[in-house]
Amino acid sequence: MKKFIVATMVAFLSLSTMSSVAAHPHHDDRDDHEFSVREELAISKKALKKYRDIDVALDEGFVGLVPGACVPNMGIHLVKPSRADDAKLRIKKPEILVYEPLKDGSYKLVAAEWYVPAEETDKTPKLFKEEFQGPMDNHDGTPGQHYDLHAWLFKKNPDGMFSPENKRVSCQYAE
Repeated sequence: MKKFIVATMVAFLSLSTMSSVAAHPHHDDRDDHEFSVREELAISKKALKKYRDIDVALDEGFVGLVPGACVPNMGIHLVKPSRADDAKLRIKKPEILVYEPLKDGSYKLVAAEWYVPAEETDKTPKLFKEEFQGPMDNHDGTPGQHYDLHAWLFKKNPDGMFSPENKRVSCQYAE
């Protein structure tokens, strides 16, 4: 009888351990691990590398925010409309990609921008432990306001990673 009780306890403990492991995965579950800002930025940068080729962004549905417009000290903004109308913030899926036009006619990915319509939130959004700028009028002339946050993941910004402008980005070769 004693062996049966010991065997039952061992089986019970084994099952409890297995179910707790299954219920709480430790690998990619953001709730189980508090990432540092540096880690979050590295995750974003890795996820966005494919967009270094502007054609990949265009093929995936990113479109010109203001067609052909290059914003001085920022670049050309491509927005993914399906992401821009809610308050969901995903570090791997920004609403806007920012490109710098180059002399040879190509484009260099320089930043990502997260965007939240002001009417979708009652408080200033935060990502990477940074508060978004805003609320501000929409830049494309449409009615309404928004919050946004730039992250200069692919071009160093002397004014800081989250500064809205980067004086190292030029529109000199914009068409």
